[in-house]
Amino acid sequence: MGVANCHAQCGDHANAERGFAAVTARFPDFPLAWLNWGNVVRDQGRGEEALSHYQRAIALDASLADAHNNLGSVLHRMGKLADAEAAYRRALAIDSRNPLMRCNLASVLIDRGEFAEAETVCRAVTADLPTVPVGFSFLGAALGHQGRLEEALACYQRALELDPANVATITAIGATLQEIGRMDEALPWLRKAAERAPEDAPIQQVLSTTLLAEGLFQEGWQRYVFREARLHFTRKYSDQSLHTRFDRDVRGREVVLLREQGLGDELFFLRFARPLAAHGARIVYRSSSKIAGMLRRAGDIRDVITEDTPFAPDREHLLIGDLPLAVGLLEQASNAGRWPPAPPPLELSPLPDMVSRLRERLATAGPPPYIALTWRAGTPPAQQQGSAWLLSKEISLAALGKALAESNATLIAIQRNPAADEINVLAKTCGHPVHDFCAVNDDLEAMLALLALVDDYVGVSNTNMHLRAGLHLPARVMVPRPAEWRWMTQGERSPWFPDFKVYRQGADGDWSPALQTLATDLAAPRHGT
Repeated sequence: MGVANCHAQCGDHANAERGFAAVTARFPDFPLAWLNWGNVVRDQGRGEEALSHYQRAIALDASLADAHNNLGSVLHRMGKLADAEAAYRRALAIDSRNPLMRCNLASVLIDRGEFAEAETVCRAVTADLPTVPVGFSFLGAALGHQGRLEEALACYQRALELDPANVATITAIGATLQEIGRMDEALPWLRKAAERAPEDAPIQQVLSTTLLAEGLFQEGWQRYVFREARLHFTRKYSDQSLHTRFDRDVRGREVVLLREQGLGDELFFLRFARPLAAHGARIVYRSSSKIAGMLRRAGDIRDVITEDTPFAPDREHLLIGDLPLAVGLLEQASNAGRWPPAPPPLELSPLPDMVSRLRERLATAGPPPYIALTWRAGTPPAQQQGSAWLLSKEISLAALGKALAESNATLIAIQRNPAADEINVLAKTCGHPVHDFCAVNDDLEAMLALLALVDDYVGVSNTNMHLRAGLHLPARVMVPRPAEWRWMTQGERSPWFPDFKVYRQGADGDWSPALQTLATDLAAPRHGT
């Protein structure tokens, strides 16, 4: 087995596998051979095979802590977080002081949203091993997810002192400074990380969204090509040629725009269809069926096809997330080298008969003015399933209800999938009836009509906010920290949503000042922004 191990250490996977196969054929009850063979196939990305080898090793010798730990690491990589945690705990039951295994446990606890327990594990590691940087890195992550950003920053800084070249730690410092709001300090750290790891997509993506949030659009859009949605698309359709820019005149050329990300993102990025059409391009959009109808009524899009339409090899295809860069470069070339300002949202128009029906229904709820309400969007922490945390936005019903208490409007709930009794709780906390229009979310044409009728809209950012923006009507958006890039890092307005007023969560997590301002605004005689 020694020769096979040497091949493995040298990266000669083929000979290593042949060696382990020979050893296990001759000695099928030799657990270390199965363990090491599992490591070789794991390192080649063959997770399922690695699992079977580790399980064989454990069946032969359940006291092999490394086999349990490595089994956990493969399960962790597969997103099977509960099983990974169980495997890590079995490894620690055998080797309780092992720092790597303890950090692995902390990592999966973080990915499962068990931040307080992860903090406890990491504090024990850093106390026992104060010169091991990884313990401080995971402690920083556990603290950061709890909103304790200054403590997290101190942990990352300590980790960097112990390992000054660690790019992940440099990135974490930059990202944490961004969340705290110290953008002038965050950007140099993120740039340093991106320079050291120019092909690292997650690092480039963090830098791109930070640049966009600061209004540095040209560089931000150039780095936005590293976004996960684009990488996923190119992996899924590896034979599909995509443009990111136009190297010649687009007049008369047909450009097929491809959807990506969520419905709100589709609506957001399609604002760039107008300037592209203004340069003479004939635009075809490959749309989600949920909004295809309303997009067919929008100007500047010559044709709308649904996403089940096959790709045409003779057409030019461009992902809508790449539109800002492509259009920006066209505009820059024709505008004395200046990067263009943010274009207004794509104009949307509701169906007249739908407006009539919703107007009648609103009248049964009460007199105008009407305020629509949404308090949650994205994926709640309890429902997160993988190591890559998804966007989650929520304002507490108690806090929102307090801000609505002095309003004289008829309140309309349009929350997608509200939890049981949430609307009643909101009504009690604000002291006013809250009328349930949440089912309108099932038909976005109906939602567009409803949003065209209400006088104001208060909520977190979601698809409905993008529909409201397309109507060029005002809204009040509650922006948690860290702010999603399209809402910028500061200010009451975003250049992307000039008709909206922004209410921001404080750097310390406190919503009170923002909600007090919201309460004052809503209690005013007029509800326009």
